[in-house]
Amino acid sequence: MGAIVADEGSEVSMESDSSPARYLLKIESFSLLSDNGINKYESNEFESSGYKWKMIIYPYGDGSGHDHISIYLAIVGTSSLHAGWEVNATLSFLIFDQIHDNYVVIRGMERRFRNIKTEWGFSKCISRATFKDPSNGYLVNDSCIFGVDVYVNSNHGVGECMLLKDVKAYKHEWNISEFTKLKNELFSEEFTVGGYKWKILLYPTGCSGQNGESISIYLELVGAKGFDCRKRVHGKYSISVKDQISGAHRKMTVGSYWFSAACYIWGWGAFMTR
Repeated sequence: MGAIVADEGSEVSMESDSSPARYLLKIESFSLLSDNGINKYESNEFESSGYKWKMIIYPYGDGSGHDHISIYLAIVGTSSLHAGWEVNATLSFLIFDQIHDNYVVIRGMERRFRNIKTEWGFSKCISRATFKDPSNGYLVNDSCIFGVDVYVNSNHGVGECMLLKDVKAYKHEWNISEFTKLKNELFSEEFTVGGYKWKILLYPTGCSGQNGESISIYLELVGAKGFDCRKRVHGKYSISVKDQISGAHRKMTVGSYWFSAACYIWGWGAFMTR
């Protein structure tokens, strides 16, 4: 076996299994990579332990891997992960010895993938001289096989992302005719504030428990019942009933409320007496 260079904390060993890797990449006509100006090759995406990955190979080394082959594993599709995500994984890289039918395995330590570090691997995985030496069996008939094995350690972390919008104050008026004839609940027309649709819910004779003595009024976030269980929308609002004679309006204010799929409506069961 030719010399394999690995980072501190990694171990190089021989494997006799026919395919110990989670993902294998075969490159045919290796020499043509240079002829076609391909200095970096990214594999197709593959899935392991519930995450998506791809292998990245620099056949002529990356910035600090002069005269070596550089190889890395990158986590992809991270936009769907929660805020502050991190994935702890143990990874190993493999190079197939086509003469002895063995895999040279570079066993790495556990690595932590996160937003600021989505790739891990070896800048100097194997020297090009060792790789191209026919007696080592890594490059045969201009063909070679690389592999990677990745195991994700259990990670049950959760997180969230909060986005605050500077929403201008909005005033919506709802005119109701023949109020005294109303018996059943009534919804206002929908209106849009902060990119979301809202409507007012009115119980002219009060909701359950009011015995017809009070008027009940609520504000509903339209469509919130279909939200992801972790999504919330913050609201601060006031509801008023105008006194058309004296101007002494009845006003109630909610200083802070988080609307969600479970709590998509909020207001007052006893807003005012009838």
